[in-house]
Amino acid sequence: MKKVFAVTMVLALTLALTSAALAAVPAPGGPFNSAFRVQNLEGSTAQCSYAFYDAAGSAAYTSAVTSVNPGDSLYVYVPDVSGLGSGSYSAVVSCDKKVAAVSNFSDSNSGASYSGVAAPGTNWFAPGIYDNYYSFYSNVVVQNASASAVDVTVEIFAPGSATPVKTQSATGVPANASVAFEQEGLPELADNQFYSAKITGTGNIAPIVNIYGKGSTDNQLYSYNAFTAGSTTAYAPVIMSNYFGYNTALVVQNIGSSSASVTVTYTNGHSDSYTVAPGAAESIYTPGVAGVPSGNTLYGATVTSDQDVVVLVNESTPTTNRAASYSGFAAGSTEVRAPIVEKRYYGYNSSVTCQNVGSAATDLTVTYVGTGVGSPTTYAGVAAGATQLIYQPTDPALASVPPNWIGSATITGTQPFVCVVNQDMNEAPNASIVMDQLFSYNGIEP
Repeated sequence: MKKVFAVTMVLALTLALTSAALAAVPAPGGPFNSAFRVQNLEGSTAQCSYAFYDAAGSAAYTSAVTSVNPGDSLYVYVPDVSGLGSGSYSAVVSCDKKVAAVSNFSDSNSGASYSGVAAPGTNWFAPGIYDNYYSFYSNVVVQNASASAVDVTVEIFAPGSATPVKTQSATGVPANASVAFEQEGLPELADNQFYSAKITGTGNIAPIVNIYGKGSTDNQLYSYNAFTAGSTTAYAPVIMSNYFGYNTALVVQNIGSSSASVTVTYTNGHSDSYTVAPGAAESIYTPGVAGVPSGNTLYGATVTSDQDVVVLVNESTPTTNRAASYSGFAAGSTEVRAPIVEKRYYGYNSSVTCQNVGSAATDLTVTYVGTGVGSPTTYAGVAAGATQLIYQPTDPALASVPPNWIGSATITGTQPFVCVVNQDMNEAPNASIVMDQLFSYNGIEP
């Protein structure tokens, strides 16, 4: 499958290609290939270009300017970029209109998605950091999004502690280049213990975190965007306990200065409370939550706290070894963009799951851009706090699209809402394949 990436106006995106250097590889295996899709968020045509940079910050390729129609997307499958050699690169997308982008990267057995970074900053937070956490490991990839060299520091925290157990650093990272920090094999990190991290730069940076499995979880690959800020309320639209074999783990990191009193309330009304130390994180495995019944019911969750927190959700299935991550939302919007949606696109289907975070019911209307799409579809009466699954293979607007369809979507409502997009090979004969064919990304709030 050719896959995708995310952005806004002038953005910094990290891109994983075929790589010879271990530190630049998102997970064991490979070679990895990337693609990215950039969606125009405005009502007039956007002019966009993109550039790839090597580890020294040198431009390896700069594209011509391409026009992108309103609501439509620019798609770049990186191995098809003529003149760009195999390797690991970072990328910058520049447009004269507001845009959003999503990147997918994969090898023959695994893959993951993350969003392009539209607003680089100097301080970031990562709720999920691992070194043999039940056979899971992580690395942090940081792109220098400033005009000159920067120093980067990754401080790693254990649950219940505000003092880092390990600090990783890199000096003089060139402009536009990326550096990777590997957590596998760090003696300061205990087995079967999860950690969190604070990532800082002496200038603007854009980090992502990759999580990968070994042994029984071999080929499971997750990727998520780090957070620049937290909030006292966060929303997670996709929570699962044996939902057609899928489960979730919700990770809450306290980025405040004092211990946080955290409450997680699910869309069925059940709630649990936790105390989380500053800098530390709490991991909540949904099948272990007594008040969330196992079965084919899709839930959402709302996290509230008296300190600022950030939220990560990991999705996985033990039967087919599929895995993906998305980030919790601090707030909602009455419009959400999905740069990539699919209907049987070389075996892949997408679903958009939205949670109404407003105070009253709302209709959600989905408008697609792509070959053969029909009139917008409206999903009526989504209650306050409830979730709505929008599954592309059954959406009436896509009934007449051609085989191997891929496009973009805009979802609108009268109340604020948040959305997560999942992409999966979930139909026969691919549904039973044991390898990571699940990708997830956050819907974009323009």
